[in-house]
Amino acid sequence: MHPAISQTTSLKLRISPPSGNLLPGRGFYQLEEDSLYVQIAPFSDNYRFFSYLESEHVRFDLDREGRLLFVEVNCPRRHWRVVEDMSCPLHSQEADIRWLSFRSQMPNPELSTNQSRTALIVRFAPAAETRTYRLAESVLLETSRDSTLAAVWITDIIDDLAGQCIAAYRRKFRSQCEKQPDPVISY
Repeated sequence: MHPAISQTTSLKLRISPPSGNLLPGRGFYQLEEDSLYVQIAPFSDNYRFFSYLESEHVRFDLDREGRLLFVEVNCPRRHWRVVEDMSCPLHSQEADIRWLSFRSQMPNPELSTNQSRTALIVRFAPAAETRTYRLAESVLLETSRDSTLAAVWITDIIDDLAGQCIAAYRRKFRSQCEKQPDPVISY
């Protein structure tokens, strides 16, 4: 049984050495819906939605093993706080990251973006000293020393109209996975 998260509880992670290939994951801002969808892992028999963590504007979809599959931010980007000199962490390492809590509410994060609104920081807690892990090509996790989630960074966000870009991305992702009989996915 996984512990539940209250509004004041932090999000705990289990971080291990990577066991597979880095995912191409990226964010698609749906213009007509004013929502950001971030595809991290393919939806397949091996990686199906099982559980979630959610706040008022952010939802994380997880598989049965506690791996993050998808992020939805349903707050229009015009409401994201613009940070003048926002820069993505320079150093990150790949890791296999598992979420230890799910099917619950999570704390409401702060949403911050750059001037061009092509990057988003979903900040849960400030941390004096953090470690950064690459979950996918355009998705980073920032954690505290005790493996508590501090932030999720989504970079290279592209504008999408009527879901055309994310649909093309999913088709490409699916075709890449079909070429590998049993894809091993690492975060």
